[in-house]
Amino acid sequence: MPVKPGPTAYLSALAALITLAVAWGLARAGAGVENGGPGVGLWLVLAVPAPVVVAVVWGWAIVAETRWLRLVAAVAAWLASGHVLVSAADTWQMTANVAAGLVAGAAWRRGWRPDVALLGTAAMLAPLVIWAAVQMPVREQMAAIGEQSLQVLEQQAPPGTDPAELAKAREIGRQRMATLTDLATRLYPSLIGVGLLGQAVLLLVLVRLGGRRLAVAVTGRRLPPFAQWRLPFYLVWVLVAGIGLMLTRRAPWADAGLNLAVLAAAFLGVQGLAVQYHLSRRFLPPVMLVVYWALMGLAFVPLVATSVLLGLLDQWRDLRGPVSGGKDSGGKGAGNQ
Repeated sequence: MPVKPGPTAYLSALAALITLAVAWGLARAGAGVENGGPGVGLWLVLAVPAPVVVAVVWGWAIVAETRWLRLVAAVAAWLASGHVLVSAADTWQMTANVAAGLVAGAAWRRGWRPDVALLGTAAMLAPLVIWAAVQMPVREQMAAIGEQSLQVLEQQAPPGTDPAELAKAREIGRQRMATLTDLATRLYPSLIGVGLLGQAVLLLVLVRLGGRRLAVAVTGRRLPPFAQWRLPFYLVWVLVAGIGLMLTRRAPWADAGLNLAVLAAAFLGVQGLAVQYHLSRRFLPPVMLVVYWALMGLAFVPLVATSVLLGLLDQWRDLRGPVSGGKDSGGKGAGNQ
């Protein structure tokens, strides 16, 4: 007597169906924004988490799937139906989330190192973000924000305000916005990188949480507790390379170095937070622990600077003592557990 397939056997088909529905909904939302139709606000609210849902469902599908042919057929069905029923542009955009979900699911199923899983998932999302940046460059985005800010400033000006004073305030606002635009343009690659990695972390976590209930045979590695996180040592060399390029003071090398340094410092800051979390739990009573983190939360800049320094120092000095998992040639870290 043939065995009936379990519920997970239909996840691939469900993922294709959800992806098509989301792509159609986002296309309708885009048309509504252009035409100013009713219900645009509701569509936009639903559109924000929808791509994440698509990626997570595909991640669950690859974690739980026992027959790869079903998964390949589901992807092919999505691509074909998307081109026919939606559009090539909307299909391509949503396929980036599909690919990110598949990589996240494969990472947990195959036991990839966390840093490899993170970079692989982020790489699948990168073309979509780069395409959006090309469609509307950062200077155009900042210019639009600046004009809206100036309009709000003029609207909030008290009645009877001297036109000369208003013009002076407008000019000061434009100068500040120009400075902010220059800084945002220089840091845009690192900001994009941090955003992509943040999305990748969210997808990996959600796929992991749901996949644990669906998995048939998962070999994924377990992350250590946050207090034991140690990131790969190559981040130190990325930071050194970034600082070295900054010292050239020549464009575009200096800007590239600035972005590399910001990305490396952001990751080392995560390791520094883990160090602070470990040490504070070890040496402070519960009441003082709450006070400590409340003060550090209020003093955001010192928290960031301290975290980066502690993370950098922890790469050499093992401030928390030996951590299970050992070392390898790539350094020590959560990625090597």
